[in-house]
Amino acid sequence: MGFLDGIEKLITEHGSAAVLSQQLSFAKDQFAYLERQVSDLQLEVGRLRATLEREQQDHNKAKGELQRLKDEHFEEIRIVSLVEFRRGKRTGGEWMAFCPKCHMPAGANTDNGRPLAYCTANCGWHADLPQSVEHLRRTITANTASGSLSA
Repeated sequence: MGFLDGIEKLITEHGSAAVLSQQLSFAKDQFAYLERQVSDLQLEVGRLRATLEREQQDHNKAKGELQRLKDEHFEEIRIVSLVEFRRGKRTGGEWMAFCPKCHMPAGANTDNGRPLAYCTANCGWHADLPQSVEHLRRTITANTASGSLSA
């Protein structure tokens, strides 16, 4: 039996070595694959960081441009007796009457001696006024010049 035990031991050891060799080879292949994956992912992270930095710069540039345009087209707006008055670059810095519904210029007229305002774009808005549009404009001009916000 001793002779067979030696052969059995040799087969077991040799078989185990072959299995271990296969497992080691598999582990090395897996390790190489994972190293490639890490390398590929590191490259992708680098590309994404560069893209993010460019997008952040573009976003900041667009925000600055938007703020510049807002500042350039800023208008003060007051509503007085149902009429929207605006003052800014497009009105030459003067208070002008606008339709509060569609924001187009408002016209002024009288109906049986009563002042009224109407939309020049014919959106349907009109208002009976306690005073003429011109009187309201002068009042708001005087009130905003003196620092008062009510007209």
